[in-house]
Amino acid sequence: MSKTLENSELRELALKFSDRTELLEAIDQMLTFKSKEAEALRSEYERLNVIIDLIPNTISWVNRDMTYFAVNRSLAETCEVERSEFVGKPIGFHTKEKFFHDFVIDLFKSSSNTIYRELQAKIGEAEHSYLVTGTKLQDKDKAVVIGVDITELNQLKGHVSFTEKLATLGEIFAGIIHDINNPLMMIEGNVTRIRKKVEDEEILTLLAKIEMGSKKISKIVQGIKVYIRQDGEQPYQSENFGSIIDDAIIICENKLKEQHVELRVDPQLNAIQLNCHFTQIFQVFVNLITNSIDAINTLPEKWIELSLIEDNLETGLVKMKFSDSGTGIPKELQEKIFNAFFTTKGRGVGSGLGLSLCKKILEDHSGGLAIDNTQAHTTFIISLKKS
Repeated sequence: MSKTLENSELRELALKFSDRTELLEAIDQMLTFKSKEAEALRSEYERLNVIIDLIPNTISWVNRDMTYFAVNRSLAETCEVERSEFVGKPIGFHTKEKFFHDFVIDLFKSSSNTIYRELQAKIGEAEHSYLVTGTKLQDKDKAVVIGVDITELNQLKGHVSFTEKLATLGEIFAGIIHDINNPLMMIEGNVTRIRKKVEDEEILTLLAKIEMGSKKISKIVQGIKVYIRQDGEQPYQSENFGSIIDDAIIICENKLKEQHVELRVDPQLNAIQLNCHFTQIFQVFVNLITNSIDAINTLPEKWIELSLIEDNLETGLVKMKFSDSGTGIPKELQEKIFNAFFTTKGRGVGSGLGLSLCKKILEDHSGGLAIDNTQAHTTFIISLKKS
């Protein structure tokens, strides 16, 4: 009885009822009321739990000592950890990232009761973006943290923006290429006609230089056409890897010269036939080369090397090493560099789409892109399906 009713309530009843029987009846009525009240609260609590578990957002209740005291079903399922295992565990124990942990520290340090932040986290093998809200509870030693997964929204926004820009650029370049091709054809045709009519060696030498320059412009234009062409719906075809690399080098040639970067390509790669989209693999190597140029442009020694590692007849995979004179990728960045929109370049220099798109394209081709930490210099291992 003492556990159910407060001592003050018992004293109040005793003063009201001098008769023992009346007092016991009053106590019984109050106990019944309290019992119904407790049942209603329990029912409300269970109903609230069901609602919280139906919410697709992650919710965690945390202590100032940086431990969990409860989580909802969504967070437990996202992390693939039983809900009971969260209780008493350090915040963020289920991921290598410390963003959530640091967020809660900032929440308890903040003079505001509520703070907001967009956070990135790798949970299991999946990368997630969250819009996170943290609110301190009344005693200020506990807080509730709610995370809204905006991964797909960010990807969709990025994809739409990137696709729109690419389509616009494609239309612009298509017009430019058409305007360049017409005078090029006239130049090449006139060179042929003039050559037939003159015998002067000096003029013939000049014509040869004009023709060489014209052909180089044609190659550059062809490279641009390949780069902006979108053939994602086309079937894979057998393509020569040497031709893909040659076209990629043409696009990157000016940048390589400007930054005094030496590019070395293993001649064994020229004979490799791939089952692929020419355009997509071409774009992968343009991205890799330009990324490397940007990464090593301040180093005293600047080179990029592409070499054959393995040509496996059983698996049908070819593995190659793409390396540059850099000293490697810091470990704290290695899990992030393949994330869409992550970039180490300054504002306006990079979109952060390069390595993310490269990895996706190669995986779509039954290949892959991975960092090789066993090398002294920055190295990626690329695998591709042969035809």
